[in-house]
Parts: sequence; C-alpha cells; structure tokens
Amino acid sequence: MLPDIANRLDNIPFAGIRKVFQRANELEAQGKKVIHFEIGRPDFDTPGHIKAAVKTALDNGHVHYAPNDGIPALREALAMRLKLDKKLNYNSQKEIMVTAGGQEALYLTFLSLLNEGDEVIIPNPCFGPFGLAIQLAGGVAVKTPLLPGQNFFYDLEAAKLLLSPRTKAIIVNSPHNPTGGVLTAAQMKEVVNFACRHDLMLISDEAYDKMLYDDSFVSPATFPGMKERTVICGTLSKTYAMTGWRIGYIAAPEHIIGAAVRLQQNIMLSLCTFAQHGAVAALTGPQECVEAMMSEFARRRKLVLEMIGQIPGLALTGSPGGAFYAFPKITLPGISSGQVTDYLLNHAGVAVVDGSAFGDGGNDHFRLSYAVSYEDCRIGLERIAKVMQMFAQRSL
Repeated sequence: MLPDIANRLDNIPFAGIRKVFQRANELEAQGKKVIHFEIGRPDFDTPGHIKAAVKTALDNGHVHYAPNDGIPALREALAMRLKLDKKLNYNSQKEIMVTAGGQEALYLTFLSLLNEGDEVIIPNPCFGPFGLAIQLAGGVAVKTPLLPGQNFFYDLEAAKLLLSPRTKAIIVNSPHNPTGGVLTAAQMKEVVNFACRHDLMLISDEAYDKMLYDDSFVSPATFPGMKERTVICGTLSKTYAMTGWRIGYIAAPEHIIGAAVRLQQNIMLSLCTFAQHGAVAALTGPQECVEAMMSEFARRRKLVLEMIGQIPGLALTGSPGGAFYAFPKITLPGISSGQVTDYLLNHAGVAVVDGSAFGDGGNDHFRLSYAVSYEDCRIGLERIAKVMQMFAQRSL
C-alpha cells in the first residue's frame, strides 16, 4: 500500500490562476485564440543589458554555488536601490538576503517568524499564497476586509475586533494584487500606527513598488521606528520583466535575516549564481527600460479603464493606481463571477480570474491583468462587452 501524502497538504489547493491558465492552453492547443488576461506577469522581454550580464557571467565561469544569502554584489545593489528609491538604510551583509522570487521571500519570512498557531492579519481579497504560506508555516491567516472606496484600504476597525493574544503580524501589499489599489501615505501611516499600537510585526509585500501611475511609493519601513518592525519582501520579477529568473529578496532586522538564511541553507542552499549577476545589472544599470514599460502599461490601463466603464453589468470602485490589474465588480443580479469567468474562457476565449480565487472578499469580481498587448486588451474587452450584454439581457 502506498503511503498517504502529508496532512499539512490537505487544505492546500492548486492555485485558481493555474487552473485558468491550463484551460486556456488547452483551448489554444485546439486552435482557438485566447486573450490571456489571467497572467500576472509583464509580457515584455527582459532588457538586453541584463541578459548580456548573464552571458558575461557564464563566460567568466560564475556557474558554481553562491553564498546562501546571495552574492555580495547583489546584496550591495539591493541596499543601494533601497537607499536611492526608498530612503532606507540597510546593511547589505546583515540585513538583506536574496531569495527565489518574492514568493519564497514571503515563505521564508513566515517560517522564520511564526510558531504553531500564531496569527497573521491578511487582506481579503489578497494574493492567494499569503494564506497558504502562513498555513504551511504553522500559522493561522486571519482575513480582514478591505474598503473598495478607499483604495482597498484595510478596515482597521474590523481588524481590531479580530486581534487575539496569538496575533503576531499584519501584511500590507501596496500596490495591491488583485485590485491594483495603492495606499496613500496617510493610509500607510494608519496601518503603521495599528501595528505599533498592538505590537505586531509588519510584513510588506513590495512586489509592485515601481508600478505606480499617479502616486509615489510609500514603504511602511520609512516611518519612524518601523524599520525594526518591518520585513520587506521584494522581487525583480515585475519591475524588470524577470519573472522566470526567480530573483527576490528580504530586507529585515539582522536576527530575522539570520533565521531566514538558515532556512535557505536547508531549502534552496543558494540561488542561481549567473542569474544573480544579471540582477546586479538590472539594479545598477540604466532604468529607462522600467520607464518605457510603465509608459506602455499606462497606455493600456487608460484603454482598459475606459472600456470597462462602458460595459453593462461591470463597475470599478475607484481607479487602480498601481500594478497592472483591474478588478471590476459584476453588478448583474443573480449572475456570479464564476458563471461569468467560466463563460468568458470557454465560449469567448478570454481568460480572467474569478475574484473568489483571492478570498471571499473577491466574490462577484474578476481580476483582469493588462500585461498583454494593447491590441489584445482591446479585443479582449470587446469580447467581454458582448458576453456581459448577453448576461444583462438574461437578467432582465
């Protein structure tokens, strides 16, 4: 008799996004044109100077093990960017480590901080792996609603009611996945004050820190006394179109980095050495590539918001100020987001993600990623408009 899998995986499902992506690929294999609004990745190629740095690293023999916390040049480059972009001073030798993307940064953080039964306040809706990584680390994710009319800001009064003696941390994610919401400096200060008042660690997922359209980025670590209470989990994946490179980082107090590096020794050992040399080039080289990518995202965003605003049965609460997501709400009576997203994929060739994949706070919404070409944005939204018109007629 074959052994059962571990009990810890009993409530760990496959990601909803993965299911949509697989079905979309099946339809494409049948010769159908699918608009991939489901993928949260820039559709741009990694800039040439970054790839050139990797080729040079390979030619120079950088093909062996790297230090567990990342090559010194990359940690120094990360410290430089944190200083330049966020006015934060981190010791590259003791307070920064390199991880396998932002997702491993989050997982190592939870494993380093949480004891069995410790609770973490997370936004609802949110990036799906937040809750699952907390669970795998032995913790309990406590979902707190967001306020759509306030940039998807935490409902801190609701969060206060959910506090317990086991509450250890709160997650903030701005710009936010899946909504694109961006917290103002005043709102971030409210979250910071909440964390201090209740003696919580603050975990800041800063994956989209360069992807803002109107506001400036605000890290909670910049507030007085918060660097010691904040763990920044970041990534190069979105900013430099490097999703497949798997380069992320943690910036945190020395004792947390020390714990995370010990975990790294026993999980990954170290990250791909030559890829890290490419990451150094990304951080220290010209940044015009980022500006050009964001200019194109802004053009697509304008189109997407204008077209969604004209589609019956869809409504946007506010305007997503960051990342590359829109999170419209379905306003037709008796029509669920699951019905709409399934029909869009299987009958209209448009892959979007049911908002429920991001928690019950996403019910009656879907996430649309405009990380596809401008023309595909237009075609996809025209298809969505036709489907929503059909559902609107059915609901009459």
